[in-house]
Amino acid sequence: MRLRLLHRRLAVLMCFAGLLAFAGGAGFEPVAAVLVTAALLLALFWQPDRALSARMERVWLPLAALLVVRALIHVFVIRDDVVIPVVDLLLMLMAAEALRSLEAPNDIRLYSLSFALVLASTAYRPGILFLLAFVAYVAMATLALMVGHIRRSAERHGLRDIPLGKKMIGTTLGLSSVVLLVAALVFVTFPRVSRGWAGRGRTEARSIVGFGPVVSIGEYGSRIYGNPAIALRVEFPRGRPADMLDLHWRGRSYDHFDGVRWSRSRGLPPSVAPPEWYRERWSGPLVVQKIYEAPLDVRVLFALHPVLGIEPGDGIQPLSDNAGDFVYWGSGPPSYTVYSRGGEPPPAALRSATAGYEPQPRYYLQLPEHLDPRIPALADSLTKGFTTTYDKVMAIQRWLRTFRYTVQLPATAGDATLAHFLFVRKAGHCEYFSTAMVVLLRTLGIEARNVNGFLGGEWSQFGDYLVVTQNQAHSWAEVWFPRYGWVTFDPTPSAGDVSEGRESWFWPGRILLDGIQHRWDKWVLDYNARSQEGMFQRWAGVLGNQPADQAGRQTQSGGSHHVLVILFVALVAVVGVGWARRGGGPRRPESRMYLRLRTSCERAGVAVTPGLTPLALVDRVRVTHGAAAAAVGRVVDLYLRSRYGGEVLGESERHEMKEALNVARRLMRARP
Repeated sequence: MRLRLLHRRLAVLMCFAGLLAFAGGAGFEPVAAVLVTAALLLALFWQPDRALSARMERVWLPLAALLVVRALIHVFVIRDDVVIPVVDLLLMLMAAEALRSLEAPNDIRLYSLSFALVLASTAYRPGILFLLAFVAYVAMATLALMVGHIRRSAERHGLRDIPLGKKMIGTTLGLSSVVLLVAALVFVTFPRVSRGWAGRGRTEARSIVGFGPVVSIGEYGSRIYGNPAIALRVEFPRGRPADMLDLHWRGRSYDHFDGVRWSRSRGLPPSVAPPEWYRERWSGPLVVQKIYEAPLDVRVLFALHPVLGIEPGDGIQPLSDNAGDFVYWGSGPPSYTVYSRGGEPPPAALRSATAGYEPQPRYYLQLPEHLDPRIPALADSLTKGFTTTYDKVMAIQRWLRTFRYTVQLPATAGDATLAHFLFVRKAGHCEYFSTAMVVLLRTLGIEARNVNGFLGGEWSQFGDYLVVTQNQAHSWAEVWFPRYGWVTFDPTPSAGDVSEGRESWFWPGRILLDGIQHRWDKWVLDYNARSQEGMFQRWAGVLGNQPADQAGRQTQSGGSHHVLVILFVALVAVVGVGWARRGGGPRRPESRMYLRLRTSCERAGVAVTPGLTPLALVDRVRVTHGAAAAAVGRVVDLYLRSRYGGEVLGESERHEMKEALNVARRLMRARP
């Protein structure tokens, strides 16, 4: 393949990588993406001649002028995001440069345009596609720069195309690996100057059912469809709990029920338990959860109940409202650490909780105005013979669990009522069960409320975290016990935690891809000063043979390990450059003789720079030591034939090369 054609194709592949990088961050308008992709594919296999290229130039210039005007209108008239119009201009220019004739010296423009696309993609939140495209871009750029340099040198000296060996290409790709490694180390060690990722293009918030200001049980005539969209990713730094499917990720509570809809009362007074109750009177170990919420259209923080404390991540500020629910201020998907108690009070303790502080009955004993009289009678019959609140709650829960769970909604509006669920259908989704339990308890004078959240999740073996999707959206009841606070009770039958999304054939692959994306978000996009500090503390603990928390308290250790990492980066760079210059292995005799020739020329006063090509070396010797030019030229010719021409020199030719080297060295030692 000709050097010009190979060089153009490598530059076009760089453009492809830049295109994919931008698509991984901001995406593309379909029309622009299709047109530019078609132009780049065409440029890989066809290049116009000079005459046709000149005629095409008359088309590209008016199009570029129109796109410039469009960008100016977005800046000064519409006053909206100007990035996409500017990117469209870049794409048009890139297509025009890729479709020029091979004689056009436009390699620098192709480099610049493709790099501008990669740079523009970093203004957004690029995903895994950006990572793959960036690796490909670095590899293609390294090869393109090498081939371009050889092409220009060959054309300057009037040589025919020089074939490139596989070993040389492999060595160049190895150099790109060193570049990527050094870039990664610099990214990890360079001081963070921003709080989180401040780029454009955050993922749009997803709508999620069941967490709005009003929740209704009045839907009918259809069914509840599965939604595999991921809502939470939960890590357990101190070890995951035993029963993963029984974890209730509490979100929002509701106190007012009008017979069909649940809502939050306006002016609701404080109705939370003191934190000391949960710390001292609840059983179970401390459960630490590192939660990464997907962008949702509700500002709710989900966690295991009861919450002992929350440490917010960058960009959010948590706030507990009067009902004890956690909301947040800030932008972007929240990440936070929650400390919860892992077990509930024992039954004996709840049976003895008969007196103490209680929320106002006006709110948590409220009942609909037109409540079916059969419901209070049912509550009395179910709890007859029980004297404690706990036993009454358990009796109602056991009875409701004899019903059937179904995602099929009632057929008519008349069937979508609590009474029809309790006395006729005896089947429904989780909100029917939680609503029935709360209303039955309130008729007995037991304070209770409805709670929505998620139940369980799917464990990701790749990412080592719990994936909670919208398929796990769930509803349950909370009952107040004096001196213990709100306690969770779930009356929904066990079939209610079946997640339809996991039945799809693509689910295992989806979990794997989500694990990759989660690690990319965590360690790249959201990598900040806190993450960097934690990493250096762990390194300090390992290298210093001391616990990470002790290392973190020593301010001087952080600085010393910064120096250690920088020295490591420098060592890797030196080793990589040395390996690349040696060609990745032992040198041939021809290469060793050529290197001795360069050393001799430098000692004789010839200006030998690191990037000086062999043919340029012959020209400089001809100017300064004309008598030695012929011998130097013979050494260089044999070297090029062996190094780049793929020829295997025989013993006679190697002897000839050695003799020419000796002659050249002797003549250059003489006074010019």
